[in-house]
Order: sequence, then C-alpha cells, then structure tokens
Amino acid sequence: MTILHFIGKVLWRCELALVYTSVLATIAIMGLTSADALSRYLLNRPITGAYEITEKYLMVAAIFLGLSYAYRGGVFIRVTFLVDRLPRPLKLLANYLAHLVSLLFCLITLVATSQQALRGLRDDTTLSALPLLVGPAYCLVALGFFALTILMLIDFTRIRSGRSYLFREEAPPA
Repeated sequence: MTILHFIGKVLWRCELALVYTSVLATIAIMGLTSADALSRYLLNRPITGAYEITEKYLMVAAIFLGLSYAYRGGVFIRVTFLVDRLPRPLKLLANYLAHLVSLLFCLITLVATSQQALRGLRDDTTLSALPLLVGPAYCLVALGFFALTILMLIDFTRIRSGRSYLFREEAPPA
C-alpha cells in the first residue's frame, strides 16, 4: 500500500463524514425554515435566530463541506470543445495546465479562507439574535477547501493515465 493510497483512503472516509454533515445541514435548513414559517404564520412567533443560523452555519456547511465529494463525482463544469480537438500530447499538456490552475486556485482560496477563519476565531462577534459566535462558521469553508485541495493533489498523479476526476468523460461538459 503506497502512501498516496493510504492518504486517499483516509481522505475518502473524511469525505464521507463531510458529505453526511453537508446532507444533515441541508435537512436542518429545510426543517428550520419550515418550522420558522409555520411558527411565524400560524402562531405569530418566529423562531429567534433561524435566519442567521441558516445563513451563517447551515448553508455554509451544506455547500462547502461537499466540495471534494462533488469533485470526485466529476460534476465541476468544464469547457472542452477546444481541448477535445487537440492531439494526445497537447491534450495531456492542456489537462496538466488546467489541473495546475485549478489547484492553484484551491490553494489560494484555502490560504485566504484559513486566514479568515483564524481572524474569525479570535473575534468575539456573535449573531445579532443569539449569543452564538460567528467565527467557527468560517472554519467550515476552510475545511471544505482543505479536503478539495488534498484530493486535487492526489488526483494530479492520475492525469497521465486519464483517470483524473477533473477530466472524467461522464462529467457534464459545457
């Protein structure tokens, strides 16, 4: 078992935990929004902080914790009408370049979101309706991009063989 295979297996288990958390956040959004609407219109008593919890925590978790799972599924949009017409060596070079640009974007975003998360954790800002700190929500974004960046680093070794998740044939072309 190679080190990349081991890291990939650990990452897969972490990905499952992240995607299940993302699904639970989506279910919580639906439940909290429905309960808030029912409470607001039937009882004339909205749930305090429901909108802010949904906005600051649940939506962030639902979107960013599923990034690496979406990448593994090949659902990122790509435009292929030029690359498909290139000869094999140039197509491979274009794939490496596209992967490097995507990886660079992920690294830059990971660094920026990590810095924001650290600033948020040092800050005592709370939600306006509840005494709930906002800082931990920023960690969810950094966590999602961290998992995506690690997966893209591992996936870089799969480009030559044509098994990269970024260039899957069943991925939806634009």
